[in-house]
Amino acid sequence: MLKFAKLFILALLVVACTKEPEPKPTTPLVIKTTNGDARFSVEVANTPEDLQTGLMYRTNLAFNSGMIFNIYPVRPTAMWMKNTKIPLDMLFVAPDGSISMIKENAQPMSEDLIISRDPVRAVIELNAGQVRRNQIKVGDKVTHMLLNSLLDTKTPGPEAEAEAEKAKATTPETKTTEEVPVPELKIEPKETAPTAEAPKAEAPTALQPTSPAAPKIPAPAPTPTAPKLPVPAPSM
Repeated sequence: MLKFAKLFILALLVVACTKEPEPKPTTPLVIKTTNGDARFSVEVANTPEDLQTGLMYRTNLAFNSGMIFNIYPVRPTAMWMKNTKIPLDMLFVAPDGSISMIKENAQPMSEDLIISRDPVRAVIELNAGQVRRNQIKVGDKVTHMLLNSLLDTKTPGPEAEAEAEKAKATTPETKTTEEVPVPELKIEPKETAPTAEAPKAEAPTALQPTSPAAPKIPAPAPTPTAPKLPVPAPSM
């Protein structure tokens, strides 16, 4: 009895682990084909868990629904259909937003790898038959916020930051201009020919107005003095 209970609990755990996930919020996706725009609503697989799980364990998928996988940084990638119960069309999207490879009608539960020939920026999974129904071809352009967002294209991810740190660690440090001695150049003064000094200009003086000279008055002739009279001698 105890062994049966353990098996029952184990079966419940397996069922719980394989429970069909709830669909996530969707975002609009447009593929520009020769017959016009093919419009879909797709979930975004962005976290490591979402990228690994994808559409596994789903038993149904709305007609124009799907999922887009965020492959960053850009690199070749491989997909498979392990634990996936719905046949799918897979579109591999290049960094410029064009479709570079298509895999139609990928078989459910298959563990065969579907490998991209070139580096890709995203992978789109749709219901099998959508590629043929909409005549989607290699080279068609995909419009989605994951591919067309300025934030997404300009902000490096954690992998890019790790690569930058690695490159910085392996790059030898260069000395700054303060650490490199700069030789002093002796500049001898050039001989210059002697030049004659220019005469210094005297500062101009203010001219004072001159008045006409006054006529000279002749000095008066000296007044003749009276001759001294003899003093009479005293009488005896």
